[in-house]
Amino acid sequence: MNILHVMAVAGSSMLFSVAAEAQSIVWDMPNEYPATSLQGETDTFFSTRLSELSGGDIAITHHFGGALGFRSRDQLDAVGDGAVPLANTFIPPLGGLDPLFLLMSLPFLTFDPDDAKRLFDVAAPHYDDLLATYNQRLLYSSPWASSGLWSRGKIDSIEALQGLKMRSYDANSTKVFRNNGASPVQLSWADIVPQLSAGGIDGVLTSIEAGLSASFNEYTPNFNALNYDSTINMVTINLDVWNGMTDEQRALVQQAADETEAHAWSNIDAEVAKAYAQGQEAGMTIITTPDPAFRAALAEGAQPVIDAWVEAAGDVGAQILKEYQETTKVAGTN
Repeated sequence: MNILHVMAVAGSSMLFSVAAEAQSIVWDMPNEYPATSLQGETDTFFSTRLSELSGGDIAITHHFGGALGFRSRDQLDAVGDGAVPLANTFIPPLGGLDPLFLLMSLPFLTFDPDDAKRLFDVAAPHYDDLLATYNQRLLYSSPWASSGLWSRGKIDSIEALQGLKMRSYDANSTKVFRNNGASPVQLSWADIVPQLSAGGIDGVLTSIEAGLSASFNEYTPNFNALNYDSTINMVTINLDVWNGMTDEQRALVQQAADETEAHAWSNIDAEVAKAYAQGQEAGMTIITTPDPAFRAALAEGAQPVIDAWVEAAGDVGAQILKEYQETTKVAGTN
């Protein structure tokens, strides 16, 4: 445990204790992404709504852009250990801890937010069980727009992808693009711009909205909306903090969380449309409908990754995919 972690634990514990005595709560909430990102705006919606519902008795201090020194891969332990009471965490980097964290980033399993929400709803009870083993519980999920490929040059075929030095964000995406001839390297969000500016990478796998929030268009003015996957962030809260609240406080927090989740999922299409307009206004070249042959070739290279995930996830993974395939409009496409 580093000194920042120790200080955060002490500060968070003291803050909660003092606030509880005054019948009010103030929480520090880290998020690796900027305030202007979709995740940042969703967190702000949550804190605003929570303050309204509680009459100002429950307040959140946001720490966007990794300001507390925690990246997403650190935040699961940070919340579980009590270093912070809650956090908004991008879950694919946690795949090394449990394959369930890689579910939402399985390649070409979902095509749009409706598919992604169906998949998440099927998996939600299993996430609850998994998070409890890390001394926390899920408050709300917050989706990203479907991931596509940002690049310096136009990438619209398997041939154009060959040798591309690009950012991937988890084991799944690293394997998929390596299988298709690219040269991916797994990077956290904070490391992308330094690598782009230094020429270490020439492409980034992420959504149109996320890339614009970090001005990726200054380095990679091309975007191909591959609809690669529909990843999510999870906002989780420490179980000791949760159990230390009154029933009324827990009800208010959960109501704010439920309203935030509904807002986040219903807002995706509008955010994507806005991002496309902003990108085009900024002079970007955007392929909103990827070439079917290109996407099909990528999906073919992705199938071994899905198969390996099912094997690693065991009965739980097979159960989730079976139920999802029974309920989604894209059943049987992978």
